[in-house]
Amino acid sequence: MTLKEPNLAAFLSSFDTSVGSLLQGNITKDYIFTFSSLLRGEAFDHIENTLTAFSRPMDETFMMMEDDLKGKYRRDGNKGEYPSTPYIRDGKFHFRSEVYDRIILSPLLMDFSQAQSTIDRLYYNFPAYDKITPYALDTAAAVEAYYEKSPEGLFEFYPFIGINPAVHSADFLKSHLERFVDTSHVMHPRHRSKDRERIFFGIKLYPPLGFNPWPQDREELAKVRYLYDFAMRNRIPIITHCDDQGFKGVDPIDAWKYTDPASWKTVLENYPSLIIDFAHVGRQYAVNTGSRLIDTVQARIKKLPESEWFYTLMDMIRSYDNVYTDISFTGCYRDFYPKFLNYLSQVSAEDRTRIEDRILFGSDFSVNLLRVESYLNYYYIVDSSPFSDELVHKLGSINPSRFLGLREEVPQLARKGGFLSFLKGR
Repeated sequence: MTLKEPNLAAFLSSFDTSVGSLLQGNITKDYIFTFSSLLRGEAFDHIENTLTAFSRPMDETFMMMEDDLKGKYRRDGNKGEYPSTPYIRDGKFHFRSEVYDRIILSPLLMDFSQAQSTIDRLYYNFPAYDKITPYALDTAAAVEAYYEKSPEGLFEFYPFIGINPAVHSADFLKSHLERFVDTSHVMHPRHRSKDRERIFFGIKLYPPLGFNPWPQDREELAKVRYLYDFAMRNRIPIITHCDDQGFKGVDPIDAWKYTDPASWKTVLENYPSLIIDFAHVGRQYAVNTGSRLIDTVQARIKKLPESEWFYTLMDMIRSYDNVYTDISFTGCYRDFYPKFLNYLSQVSAEDRTRIEDRILFGSDFSVNLLRVESYLNYYYIVDSSPFSDELVHKLGSINPSRFLGLREEVPQLARKGGFLSFLKGR
């Protein structure tokens, strides 16, 4: 996204002024700020770097990312860790033991539209307006511009369209999905469909902006059921935000309730074949209290993941064939990788294989610049992790290909599978 997409008014309105909510909600330590980063003066460098990236037009950002993987921006004085040779060289993407012919990017759009009821309480209570449609059109134009400006580039795009049914009518929801979602599942290397707007291969949901996975209100429930029916009927994958931080548009308590993967159990009971990725491996940053504090301490001692949501997700992966998770943003933290492997070593061989088949690579770019120096720096963290070459290939190519359900139907265009990078996995 660029700086014009987020709704800063909605973000400010989500702040709860109670001390507990401030500490555990919008400004939780270790998400953006750490004591060590503040002492070293690095936190605000990360913020400045992030805002600089967000200030660029989308198509230029795509080209910047590709140039970064080519090592264009490397120079003496960079603070992050980097590979000795660029990942893109000789017209290919080299990562671990594999060489890939393309990199598929899945930009994930967030619907920052506000409900009229939220605006009505303000002094300037103007009519609510649709923010997702211009965002979608800008994204389609940026993809087209990248293809035109980088005819030899490795990137191909399969974006996810954002939608928040809570702030739109049922008619808007239906027309929005029909207008933008490509239901063909056919890969179009360097080719756009005749409908230049219908380039979105999945749906992006973002509970902290006010999306309730299973609302009690009958009309609201009818809208989300239509969304799930559409996704099931057309085999459209869904990605939903699943950590307790990020951009909020509602009170932190509601944001956590809607984002908690346990809130999706009723959805999956009614739609067991729904293809859904819970982003960020369910990482939680907020301070744990009570019985959960004891569990957190025990997990820390055993060097295991500490988030309750993580274990909920693992159980859901065991129970449902199309539940996935991804490492976006969480992959910025080097301690994630050994903790995840420690967890895998404690489950059965069958469960380990099942979980390894459901985890996806994700970058969360540009937001991950709050934690890493660059797009290239993030790739190197994954590259230098203790994950095996086989697991890296699974989460970067095999698993996302299955999740997206893409197929190539033009024999002369068939090539080796690409490395899929989920952008903005929030």
